[in-house]
Amino acid sequence: MLQDDEFELMVTTEERVKRLGFRPQKEILTNHLLPYAEELDEESNKFLAQVKINLAKAVMLREMKPACGVWTSRLMKYIRIYGLKFSKEDHLAFIKLAYELVLIPDLEPCKIHKFCTLFIMLTKKRHLIPPEELTLSWRPLFELGKALFDTNSTQIGMFHYLTPKRSGNKASMLDMVRKFLSGYGLDDALELFGLASPTEDELPTSLEASYTSMVKCARPYFDVGATKEMLDEFLPYISPWSMSTHMNTPLVFLPIGLNPRYASQGHELWFDKLNTLWDTCSNAQCGVTDIMVLFANLAKRNPGAVDWSPHAPKMFMRFLHALNLPVSYKDMHHNKHNNLDMKYVASWIVWTINPDGVVLKHLKSFLAGVESYLHSANAGRWSYKLRDLLKKLAREFLNRVRRESEKRYLDSWENKTPDAYKLREEDITEFVQLVLEPTYQAVYTRSGVLDVSVALQNLATLRPAIVIPPLLEKFKTALTSLTEPHRVTAAMSAVSAVVRPMLRGADAGYPEGQTHVVPILMAVLPGLDPNDIKKTIVTLHLILMFSSMISYIDCSSAHEHWTDLTEEELLTCESTAQLEDFVLVFLDKLLTIIESSTMELPRLDTKDSDLVRSKTDAVMETAISSAVQSVLMQCSPKIFKEALRKFKAFATESTYETNVSGSMIGVLLKVFARIDAESTLAAFLPQLSEELLELMSTEEALRDENPPRDLVYRLVLFMQVVCCDGTVLIKYIPQILPVLDKALKLHSNYALTRASDCLSNIFNSLAYIDLKEGKCSPKDYGSAPEKWLPIREWGSGCLMKDVNFKWHVPCKEEADCAQMLVDRYLKPEINRIKQWLNDERPMCRERRLRSFHIINSVLSCSTLLPPPNEEPIPLLESHVPATNMPYSNGVKHTVTLDGMNLRVALTRLLLDVQSRMLAEKTDDTRGLEMLLQVWERVIVIKNLRNGPGLETRMRSYGALERALEGRGGLGGGPVKPGGARLRMLLADAARLQEEARLDLVCDSGITPSALDGLNALYELSINTYSSVRIAAQVPLYWMLSHYAYSYRVLVPKLVELFSSIGEGDEWHAKHKGALCILLGPKTGPIIAKQDWEVVRALWPAMLKAPVSEKPSIHRLEQAFSDSLHRHFPATNTRLTITDTCVESAKLLMTEEQFNDPEFQNIFSKAKEIEEALSNHAEKQYLELIDELVGIAESSNVQWRRLELAMQMLTFCPSLQTPYPPSAVRLFVKSLVHEDIIVRRIAGRLTLYAIKQRKSKVKKIKVDPYEVAGVPKPENHIPGYRKDLEWALWSPERELTTDEDWDKPWLRNVSCGFYAWPKYIEVAAPQKEQNLALDRNPEDMEEGERYLFEFFADEQNINKLLNFLTVEEKKGKDKFNVMRCTMFRMIFANFGERVCAKLMEHALACAGKPDETMQRFAAEIASAALRAPRDWPRERALALQRDAMKIVVVGLTAVIPDSTEDWSTCMINAVEKMDPTRNTEVLKSLLQLCAPSLGDSTDQETSFVACARIYALQDAINALAWRAPAYAAELLKRLEAANFMQHPYQNVRENVGVAFMAIFNTDVVFPGGDNKYAPKLEDFLDSIKPKIAALYDEHGDIVIKSAAAMAEQCSSACAQQASHGPQSSALVRQLQGLVEAHRGPHDDRPQVSRTI
Repeated sequence: MLQDDEFELMVTTEERVKRLGFRPQKEILTNHLLPYAEELDEESNKFLAQVKINLAKAVMLREMKPACGVWTSRLMKYIRIYGLKFSKEDHLAFIKLAYELVLIPDLEPCKIHKFCTLFIMLTKKRHLIPPEELTLSWRPLFELGKALFDTNSTQIGMFHYLTPKRSGNKASMLDMVRKFLSGYGLDDALELFGLASPTEDELPTSLEASYTSMVKCARPYFDVGATKEMLDEFLPYISPWSMSTHMNTPLVFLPIGLNPRYASQGHELWFDKLNTLWDTCSNAQCGVTDIMVLFANLAKRNPGAVDWSPHAPKMFMRFLHALNLPVSYKDMHHNKHNNLDMKYVASWIVWTINPDGVVLKHLKSFLAGVESYLHSANAGRWSYKLRDLLKKLAREFLNRVRRESEKRYLDSWENKTPDAYKLREEDITEFVQLVLEPTYQAVYTRSGVLDVSVALQNLATLRPAIVIPPLLEKFKTALTSLTEPHRVTAAMSAVSAVVRPMLRGADAGYPEGQTHVVPILMAVLPGLDPNDIKKTIVTLHLILMFSSMISYIDCSSAHEHWTDLTEEELLTCESTAQLEDFVLVFLDKLLTIIESSTMELPRLDTKDSDLVRSKTDAVMETAISSAVQSVLMQCSPKIFKEALRKFKAFATESTYETNVSGSMIGVLLKVFARIDAESTLAAFLPQLSEELLELMSTEEALRDENPPRDLVYRLVLFMQVVCCDGTVLIKYIPQILPVLDKALKLHSNYALTRASDCLSNIFNSLAYIDLKEGKCSPKDYGSAPEKWLPIREWGSGCLMKDVNFKWHVPCKEEADCAQMLVDRYLKPEINRIKQWLNDERPMCRERRLRSFHIINSVLSCSTLLPPPNEEPIPLLESHVPATNMPYSNGVKHTVTLDGMNLRVALTRLLLDVQSRMLAEKTDDTRGLEMLLQVWERVIVIKNLRNGPGLETRMRSYGALERALEGRGGLGGGPVKPGGARLRMLLADAARLQEEARLDLVCDSGITPSALDGLNALYELSINTYSSVRIAAQVPLYWMLSHYAYSYRVLVPKLVELFSSIGEGDEWHAKHKGALCILLGPKTGPIIAKQDWEVVRALWPAMLKAPVSEKPSIHRLEQAFSDSLHRHFPATNTRLTITDTCVESAKLLMTEEQFNDPEFQNIFSKAKEIEEALSNHAEKQYLELIDELVGIAESSNVQWRRLELAMQMLTFCPSLQTPYPPSAVRLFVKSLVHEDIIVRRIAGRLTLYAIKQRKSKVKKIKVDPYEVAGVPKPENHIPGYRKDLEWALWSPERELTTDEDWDKPWLRNVSCGFYAWPKYIEVAAPQKEQNLALDRNPEDMEEGERYLFEFFADEQNINKLLNFLTVEEKKGKDKFNVMRCTMFRMIFANFGERVCAKLMEHALACAGKPDETMQRFAAEIASAALRAPRDWPRERALALQRDAMKIVVVGLTAVIPDSTEDWSTCMINAVEKMDPTRNTEVLKSLLQLCAPSLGDSTDQETSFVACARIYALQDAINALAWRAPAYAAELLKRLEAANFMQHPYQNVRENVGVAFMAIFNTDVVFPGGDNKYAPKLEDFLDSIKPKIAALYDEHGDIVIKSAAAMAEQCSSACAQQASHGPQSSALVRQLQGLVEAHRGPHDDRPQVSRTI
């Protein structure tokens, strides 16, 4: 959104405010630059009134679908078109309503994402709403996050939501270059130069991102006292070993921008605690990266609130470690690094700089240390982070300078930088000097060159006199390099980034900057080399950057008219005498490239039409045309005429082939015509008309199927020269018409296409709405330098009040001319087609094709063709139906066909033509494809193929603005022209806004004509010919996206088609076309519509269609699964809108509107209607499930269809409505199906079914201090404490009675170590539980009974065992957590009756040396260890004893392939196990896995020992702080068994990993005491004497042979024999240490793994 406070005040007059009825909050100022700006206030008021009343009604009538969805979309469109153009009262009402909509219970994720996005759009301009005017409750939003992301349903996939878009295949470099400055695709094109990274203004595309962004937007409005409440909620769940809450951390909720007067209620409550946490636990698992984000935001949003100087050394040390530089000490690397985001590192550094110089001093040392790693010779994994840091440091520093000086920031309610903390001029200079040196070091790097260019751009904006001179020296040196071409392109890229600071250097003490412009331009011309495309592209980029900011006007005579010129200005004016030479040489170079690009015919009989140009040629055409347009647009009339004369001589003296060189010449001619239509048409059109008439003078020439190159080449030039201002073109219409009359009769399709393009371009020139020019200055270029001096405006922006844009809007004369052309060319074609339709006159396919070409060309005047004025057809019942969006485009004239709407007339004609062609079963694919192009222009009001979508165009604009440094200068005071946006950027913004208005407008529904077109496109989308189908589906998808709920029209047709598919190629084509229709549009496929009624009809119909053996059909059906996974999230079956939502919506209505009798009548029945809609949705859902089950259970279902049906069932689990019993029966039967895919899916579905029927455990809240029997301390210290003992493992504590078993135990393992919450949830005593493990099957719910009967049947268990112990993929099979969870829930629900047989089989499998059997045993053992935690004591312990038997057998018979499985088994089993209730299990595990003194040392036993230690150390990692005594016991046993000196290296390595797990529990906070966990310090002290022989007298490690070492340290070993191991064992230990020191082993086990 453009910012211009002066212009905003100018347009927001009191008279306009009175007319609007309110003072706009923040409107989009670009609307005032449009040619029809005076009409927009009335349009916006009408639209806003529609949105307010209808959105309020939609919510109050509780109609989520479609009304709420439609009208929230309309509000979002309103904001996109007009900005926040409503009163503050309405703004607050909209915010409150959006907030309440997000918080509706059980809302489906897509709606949450939508309402979050709306909230973000309403609150992004936070300065508009101070916190005093809006208060939001934080807790409901926090609870929503927990419900979305931190529940078991989400983790197992039952609650499925859309994730961020997959990146897909990136475009090739050639494709990106092809888009080079083309006006579209600039984000991709500039990505080549490193300038197109995503901006912070982009809206999030996933549920997680939108939720997090909403929290960030809402947190300024949380209550002042919310911070304490949040800390009470968050801190107890901080664990040094993990952060298990949603979003990794809830720290994003903490308000960091509170006013300094509330510091005691804000950051002072948590800053010291989190800083201590980071100091104590530096590992990333405890949320270090999130703490970094919090600190950076605190420094930025609350500058000066914290004295960061004492923390600077430690912070910079962390930043250095985060870069992961290849630094080692004595060949030992530090690998435990935090992955800090450089964005926040840069933000923290910049916002902590203050006049005391401490941070700058540390920054200097930091950059000096990393500078050498930026050299291209030292590139590595660290290079990207370093370049990213430099770029963001410079950008953030520039932002800070602006925030501390610009009025819009100083007037905001947000915290300002205190005067004593503000940057001084010397601070800015020092910072630039510090960052500049490492930036120069990276200029010539081969990757990410333009990350460095962005840094240079921002540094040059700050201090051009320091940055630019050394850079120009490097540039001059690089130009002379013959052996390093990369240096040239890198230097040009760097210079192109500092163009504006160079031109505006006089504003910042660098007046000589402008004197370098012309020499640089002349010096880079040799870079336009046809043999080096990369150098050519970069050279064009540099020239374009200059051309966007300077005018090519000869000012050498300025001294005669201006007496106040400085010495630098005088030198610059003298150098401008060379600008004409530059333009002509530049044009000459490009013409040479064009000439060298001529495509030669390989054979004499080859036609021009048979040739296809390469991608390189397409790249060059786009790049050349863009660069030429930028240069010629800024030329004085004199220079332009010289360039036109030179170009005309080149273009007309020779004839070129039309695929490459001729096409390039044509595009350049179009550029000349667009810039100066008068001169260009006068120079070219008369001659071209005369030559074309002569070439087409004979009938033979018209009928020639291979026309001469002269004719086609001149048609190409003629086609492009008419792309100009329509008011000028009208004068030449008499000369053009004879040429068109002849050209449109050409028989050659190649020539006819160009002739019809001529007609199309004429209509487009008469009807388009666009800017006529985009010059740097609105002043007259012909009056310089006499009346104004251009060099003083080089690099200057333009205030919005001075832009003075000239728009082309179709006038009456142009409309009359278009009407005349319609009558002249369209009417005869329509009459001719009607004669054919009426069988009055035959029509060959070539003649019909010509008619289609002409009709298609006429439809190019789309702005003069209004949409059909017809009543829309309702497709979905609604009490708040959509209405047409008011839309103005300034066009007052229309073109008709005999007074009738041309679109309606053509729709009727095309329907008849299509019916006739399809009835004749024509094979005229070219004709059908051309018919589709006509259909597209008739029914698609917007541009469909001419460029990408609105979002892409907006990103392109943002990329270009960053590349051109759109906001020049440093800010401060009122905006001056020098610091305003470039006029070219304002022109692009205005053009984009005009396009966005057209793109965003939508209709109330589909009109009868559009519906006819939709049905016609559907018929062609299932045509026999694939090319026709593909062409038809593009406009069909557009219509389905544009007209809301129009897909419902196709549903009955598709269902009927699937049910009637027969044999033969024609039916195969229809089947294939229908499947393709279901898979589109890409943004929301029909097959994945969140509408149970539509899904209920389509999914079964598709599955019941006759089976095809064609591979193409199979591929499409397989694509359904992926499409549903991407686009079909969890969908409601029931929904209840809250009363608070209704009350918030009421604020948008007036009293009169609320009391309207008709509304009140419906409002009184709203709850009944909502209940009826929920019942209907639930009924449709259950019918769908029943149909899918019926299909899956049918005896003749094909295996592919069965797999797809089962996959469909996985995509529709509901949290409100459980699967019906028939579905559960199918799931359990499918567990033993012969198809492995079906079995795999059935396992997931069975888990979902069990989850829906899970017995609820009754929970109660207790005070943890009461449970501990310890009073709550006044001064709390995190870590091991007396009040934690009740939750810690102790070998002496065994629960021997039921009363002990019923005592509270800790369910949430993340809670407690840092602090206790006020209350914790624990399971109620057994007598209060209603688990009913021994229920009779007759008493169970039907679906639950099916589950029980299946798993209680021995025959089923035997089959299941056979299938589960089959290897699926050799070497790829792993422990299946999903399957283990299924067994765990089955055991927990049904008790011993189900698990007995499985346990028996698992025990047998555990002892067999087979990977799959041991994996099955591990899964069962893990499930059995976790399942009974809510059972009665005796039954729980009995099952766990049986499970431990399996573990014992398994870890005795373990094989290499199953080691990981048993380790995962123990992690999964112990992770949520309460150590106090499971003392027996942990003791058994310790007894099994911990070594004893007499353990054998043979190789086989050593492997078993490794596997056991491996499993045990993972169990300790999972238990974390809850079992320090357990870790101490393991350490004691390892030392007693002398396993540190084990003869086998694999054992020693695993012991080392075990030590890491043991001492990982040694975490002590300041003031705390660790009397529970083993201390690393004590351990190191005990082993230092044993390794003393490894060090020399200076303390350095000495590498010697084992024999020499044995001899040297034999005496030392003998001395320690009395209280240590034998000398030979110590020698072996030292040998192992020496070997380990010589080279690390990559295959050693890791400390922990993610399951």
